[in-house]
Amino acid sequence: MESKNESGESGSAGKKIRRVALTALMALAALAGVCMVAAPGQVSAAPAAAVSENLVSGTGADRFAWMLFVQAVSPSGNSQNPLSFENWQEQCDLQPQLCGLSGAAAVKGHGKTRVRHAHASALGKRLMKVEGLAVTPSKIGCGSMNTAGFPPAAPATNVASGAVFCEEVFVNEAEANFITKNKLTTLKGQQAYGNVTFPWDAIEIKVDWVPQSSFVKPFSCPSKTLYTEMIQFDGDSKPVCYAMVGMHISSKVLPNWLWATFEPNDPATNPNRCNGNLYNLCFDSWGTTSANPYGPGQTPSQSAALADVMKATKLPPVFNNYYLTAAQTEYVENGQPVQLGNSFVEFNAGVEPHQASCITCHNYAYAGTVNVGFPLNGWPNIGYACNTPGATASCIPSYPGAKSWTSEDFSWLLGIMPK
Repeated sequence: MESKNESGESGSAGKKIRRVALTALMALAALAGVCMVAAPGQVSAAPAAAVSENLVSGTGADRFAWMLFVQAVSPSGNSQNPLSFENWQEQCDLQPQLCGLSGAAAVKGHGKTRVRHAHASALGKRLMKVEGLAVTPSKIGCGSMNTAGFPPAAPATNVASGAVFCEEVFVNEAEANFITKNKLTTLKGQQAYGNVTFPWDAIEIKVDWVPQSSFVKPFSCPSKTLYTEMIQFDGDSKPVCYAMVGMHISSKVLPNWLWATFEPNDPATNPNRCNGNLYNLCFDSWGTTSANPYGPGQTPSQSAALADVMKATKLPPVFNNYYLTAAQTEYVENGQPVQLGNSFVEFNAGVEPHQASCITCHNYAYAGTVNVGFPLNGWPNIGYACNTPGATASCIPSYPGAKSWTSEDFSWLLGIMPK
């Protein structure tokens, strides 16, 4: 069985993907309402200015990642959910069972009365199961932070005892409609549908929030370096001050999706940002003035182009202190596996150093007799999602006893759905 969404092309085939994706990228930019600054003080809704033929890597991918981020965190006008993406459907809205809800308790609507549900990292829970560790049965509530870290490369000296972080996963309207229309909110429904291929304008956002109490030196609220909100998650007795410490954005604009992760430049909450001994150095060829990857303590200046876009979109000023760690569209580059990890998101999910790759991890999203969800039988965490030495393309996982697999098109949102 061959999945519809896998390509793994390189060379001339990769260039073909770039040409095909260019039209989709321009349309997506227009659909998302991307505004580019043509000149100081003049805003132009010209998607052609926001794209590059080199979408698969380099400036085009970085620029597009920033367009997604800017639109996601733009002001919504909703005082309870002040950022635009917070008004999208969250995974617990799509499938209430993920929050232990059913019947009249199911959350509906996204207005000012919406209940927000925090949950622990699905990746962290899955890794704990693989390692034979006990997993808290509750499906709602924040998860424990990594208080040990990965010394000596990446200690967690900033984390307080009993520290927790809270995760939400949002999808835009295009993805939400596709999931509900095709009844993909259960594994049984996914298998009945067959191999999944999301529409090209689908977008997923995973965001990690952390309360002040999780750090040895609590951040201020409001903060000059962190975006903070007073949020009352389900179970909180009152609103609590949370800081946004990590955001993953994935876009189906490419067959294997475009992956990007963002972090604040704050040593108190994200001390391992850009730590090459953890996951990868930072590199942003469009949003910064740096021409090379950089590590901790080497934060480059924001580019004039990004500054103009943020000003035009009227983002809260604190987002000027958020940086694109990197964008990823390939499994390998120059024969080497491409690594991409967020020093907060993957770190607190328990992903070991140099074992983070968004595209590789998500390519294990298949439903069958069980969900795959992790590399099998020594298959790689980074590089091509395949256990064949010298493989030059992605492959479909196999598993003893599995008669068939359903591709979930790189989406772990589908992978955590109930049977």
